[in-house]
Amino acid sequence: MMNGWHEIVRGEQDAPAVLFLHGFMGEGADWMEVADELCATCRCICPDLPGHGRTQLSGDRFSFDYVAAGLLARLDALGVSRCGLAGYSMGGRLALYLALRHPGRFHRVVLESATPGLRDPEEREHRRQHDESAAAGLESTSAEDFSRFVQEWYEQPMFMTLHRNPARLSQMIARRLHNHPSGLAASLRGMGAGAQPSLWEALAGYCTPTLLVVGEDDPKFRQIAESMSEASPAMAVQVMERCGHNVHFENPAGYTTLLRGFLTGGNA
Repeated sequence: MMNGWHEIVRGEQDAPAVLFLHGFMGEGADWMEVADELCATCRCICPDLPGHGRTQLSGDRFSFDYVAAGLLARLDALGVSRCGLAGYSMGGRLALYLALRHPGRFHRVVLESATPGLRDPEEREHRRQHDESAAAGLESTSAEDFSRFVQEWYEQPMFMTLHRNPARLSQMIARRLHNHPSGLAASLRGMGAGAQPSLWEALAGYCTPTLLVVGEDDPKFRQIAESMSEASPAMAVQVMERCGHNVHFENPAGYTTLLRGFLTGGNA
């Protein structure tokens, strides 16, 4: 286990950079199918977020503010002053937080199956309690229990389309089992949907060109994306056919083509 940030970087140092942020239980390597296609023209920076993969930080360093500051410090260390930004699910929530708080650092943003958070304080508190319960369970889990947790996670309705390709799903689950349960627990407490401040009110003044990518078979997040685009004229929705919540996993080629076109200014 490493005590510090870890990222995978693909592409030439002087190429336009893109920062990729993965979802819960993921890792920077989740983006390799996309990064391998983009690295001829882009510098793809794919970190393991705190508590995931090889980024295992000690102490209470999992809040949105701390993680955002850590990512900006990593960009500074890599000599990146401004770049494109892409985030999926939890990583999409973090990407929006970054883009709102530090608009000068990101010229275009792609949010995949993301949300500005929970508007209702009571609903947010209910989710925080749910995340705390899951975190406490992870901290006391055995290897067998952790395997069951991961399996059950992908039995949620929003992940049902992943079961269309059992072999790829099995490979994903095998990678998820390399995580440390205690790191995931800390991430749930610091970056879960219950811990995230609502960003809905900030969307009206948001100006960074942003593409909201959602799967046609993910009705909840399609509705959220539509509401986001209504709140901000800088946001446009792109619905991907025959995909659910994890578009870049289910259709990496289509996602990469979309991302390349948008980040180079082909779509507004």
